[in-house]
Amino acid sequence: MNKFLCQTALSFLMLLGFGSACVAQINDQLQDWASDVATAYAEEFDSEDLTFLIEDLLAIARNPININTAGREELERIFFLTDLQVENILYKRYVNGQFLSIYELQAVEGLPLETLKMLEPLLVFGKGDNKYRPLRVWGDAFFRSEFQVERTAGFIQNQEGGRAYMGDRFKVYSRTEMNTNHGFSGGTIAEKDPGEPMFSDRIHGLDLMTGYLHYENSGNWLSEVGVGQYTASAGQGLVLQSGMPLRKSTMVTNIRNRKASFRPSLSASEASGFRGGYASFAFGDFEVTPFFSLKKRDGRIKNDSILTSLREDGMHRSLTEIEQRHNTEETALGLKTQWSGKWLQIDAGHLSYRLNRPLVPDQKPYNQFYFSGDKASNSWVSYLLSKNNLLFFGEVAMSGYSEIAFSNGVLWGAAPGFALAMAHRYIPKSYQAPLAGPMTQSSSFSGERGWYTGFKWELPDRWVLSSYFDYYRFEWLKFRVDAPSSGFDWLGNLEKEFRNEAILRIKVRHREKPLNHAEDMNENKVVKVVYDQLKLQYRQLIGDGWQFTTQGQWHFVKSDEQNENGKMLSQDIKWKNNKLSITGRFALFSASDYLARLYAYEPHVLYMFSVPAYSGKGARYLLLVNYRLLNNLHLWLRAARWQYSDRETIGSGNQLIDADKKTQLTFQMRVKF
Repeated sequence: MNKFLCQTALSFLMLLGFGSACVAQINDQLQDWASDVATAYAEEFDSEDLTFLIEDLLAIARNPININTAGREELERIFFLTDLQVENILYKRYVNGQFLSIYELQAVEGLPLETLKMLEPLLVFGKGDNKYRPLRVWGDAFFRSEFQVERTAGFIQNQEGGRAYMGDRFKVYSRTEMNTNHGFSGGTIAEKDPGEPMFSDRIHGLDLMTGYLHYENSGNWLSEVGVGQYTASAGQGLVLQSGMPLRKSTMVTNIRNRKASFRPSLSASEASGFRGGYASFAFGDFEVTPFFSLKKRDGRIKNDSILTSLREDGMHRSLTEIEQRHNTEETALGLKTQWSGKWLQIDAGHLSYRLNRPLVPDQKPYNQFYFSGDKASNSWVSYLLSKNNLLFFGEVAMSGYSEIAFSNGVLWGAAPGFALAMAHRYIPKSYQAPLAGPMTQSSSFSGERGWYTGFKWELPDRWVLSSYFDYYRFEWLKFRVDAPSSGFDWLGNLEKEFRNEAILRIKVRHREKPLNHAEDMNENKVVKVVYDQLKLQYRQLIGDGWQFTTQGQWHFVKSDEQNENGKMLSQDIKWKNNKLSITGRFALFSASDYLARLYAYEPHVLYMFSVPAYSGKGARYLLLVNYRLLNNLHLWLRAARWQYSDRETIGSGNQLIDADKKTQLTFQMRVKF
């Protein structure tokens, strides 16, 4: 504990030192705006790390995009712009010449006033000259600590005087990032999870310590260089997609993978992402990017030589988990080439993947076609063709020079205010790509084919209707699905924006998924399980600084032998002024089974996103306070509690809590410089 307090004090003094060297300040309202936009997007996902969204928005706001020189890839970084809106902006600029102000963008088809308001802080309207710009340096530094009040079994001493977890109960996080307007940037991150030892003979320093250096200069022959931790993406993710993959959501026409091909990263996820380097070389319309990665992975090893699985959680608390820490080397080496024409863009590449010991999973009927061995080889070709109001995109990928997978789609601006998206995917069961992450129904995507259709319709009087239908079929068995099977997913979403600063959202989702009828039988019958969900949300701004959000959710699950249901009602109240922001939530929930669990986005400290599962019966309490102590010093304090009424203990094993409540405290400090 004394060690923790000393490290906390040291981090605090270091952060204040950075703050005193402040050379540029970012408007606090811009920070709040970026958080609100990312929050609205996060609510459409069940659970993903959405940090990259707010990171990109803030990076753009500090160094805005020149709308008169930006290409498609630059504009695609603004995630709330649809593909058709990006195309319409580029077409309008091609026809009419440079934009002089934000007001001229009103003439772009499909850009409503609300979108223009969000765009304004992200754009500049220069002439694209190459005059010398005085050097500007900006950045921020974070320190965060989390603590769970109730002690879990892993922290309780046993009869021999020992305990399962070897570290203290605090989660510690530190992050520093710097940027310049001349293309140079860099950052570092360090983190330890609760129960992980630090500065010990088993883990030197903190469990996660990494960072990056990055240089970017569009228009130069050496257009980009990155060293350290980074993410990589290509095509529709059939070969290469690190970090968060594309998911189905109420943004129904956003089905094309728009993640940047390569970008530096300060993600705290220890399993995903690359650690190595890449460099992009531009030759006119061509760009060539070699890349490599060499990182340590956690693995479960049998007989001192065979790897049975790779661990994804990044936890190193117990002796067993520490022995599995960084015991496997993962190497990735590849080359990506891209040609960009007026209406057509093509990229192709090859990726070689290798482990330093063979991966041999324990054989189960459903995992016979999972990746195994110590190496894999994949190639891909992807395309993007835009013409008028049509956008065609797709990828063809190959595994081991034999199995071919493909994903193709089209976006069509059929009429003003109406957009249509259609896509088809086919991935053979023998297709293996260890670093892939395409938009599919199953996370184990091999053996899946599907057809997706979605539309968005802007109706009169500020009504917006959107919907998608996704049919999929599995060629082979899946986990808890002991036969080839099929299912479908339908979503309908209706939004209404009122003139009194209020928004109403109604979301309905119907799914039919295959599942084993009885797991305890030698031969399981596969049946259809029907999931029906309804979500109502009403948000209202009242007076100066007050915001009220009321939300109700219902979830019904039916099969031959089950009839489960879940429901939740929550109320959020937010108040803020120039220095202080306070957000509170009270929620009541009841779910008869884990199958009927509900998900809801929760307010959190900056750069953290929480979408927990509401399961069982009880209440949820949350309080979040953000205070601007100085212009460059921000503080956050968050308290969140689960209070269950249907149980006396929570969790199991080393995570068992001998109580009916679970309380999490979070403190965060940020210094801008």
